[in-house]
Amino acid sequence: MTNNQATNPGADLNLADDPEVAEAGMTDAAEAEAPLDDTEEVEHQGQFYQIPKALKGAFLMQADYTRKTQELADHRRALEQDRRALEARAHAAHAKISDRAQLHLLDQQIEMYGSVDWDALGQADPAQAQTLWAQAQQTQEVRDRYAWALAHHEHQTQLQAERDAAAQLVETGKVLAQKIEGWSPEIAAKLVEYAGAFGVTLDELREIADPRLWLILHRAHLGDEAAKQQAAGRNLAQTQAVRPAVSVSGAAAPGAAVRDEMATAEWMRRRNDAARRAR
Repeated sequence: MTNNQATNPGADLNLADDPEVAEAGMTDAAEAEAPLDDTEEVEHQGQFYQIPKALKGAFLMQADYTRKTQELADHRRALEQDRRALEARAHAAHAKISDRAQLHLLDQQIEMYGSVDWDALGQADPAQAQTLWAQAQQTQEVRDRYAWALAHHEHQTQLQAERDAAAQLVETGKVLAQKIEGWSPEIAAKLVEYAGAFGVTLDELREIADPRLWLILHRAHLGDEAAKQQAAGRNLAQTQAVRPAVSVSGAAAPGAAVRDEMATAEWMRRRNDAARRAR
């Protein structure tokens, strides 16, 4: 035995010829060469992307920031629309008051002409009577034209307000279609009926153009419906728990027999029938 063999007994062994050692070596090499999966899948606007895991937090923060920024922009636009609508209503109200005041002034002038004793004035001063009579007729014509124009303007204003409200409701419907799954006229009708139970009229709901209020109404309706279903489930469970068990002897139960799996109403009916036949 050489000195090398004495100090290193395995020096003359060829480890590469050992299958287990060779397989272990290949596995270690494959694992060393295989790239580490350092990515993660994230969703953005309906699309999925692979991004580095280290950037996931920043990506989610950016997405949250973008969402909140969009919500803030929508809120500002809604406030701006409300402000403009309020200004328009204030301007229309001021103009309406001014027009009504002018019409009232014309009515007062006509009332003054109506208090004149035209016969006496005609005898005393025919020329003045004729002049005042012409002024009275002219004032009446002006008043009639002004009243017609005012009524026509108010009618057109009302029509425009209804068109604007309808357009706002259309926009509200578009937003609700994005926010509420399966939004449809049937769901809107259910919300109208639900609000009516609290005394809210259809005309009042038509004036609600803010989709956030409709979302609140929809969530309240869903909550009440879920509560009703839970209450109905509890009542059914309690009814089934207190229903007496009836066993039927024999290989098969006749069609009119009472069985545990029957619904409560059917069970009571057949039970009463059996009691009457036993008398």
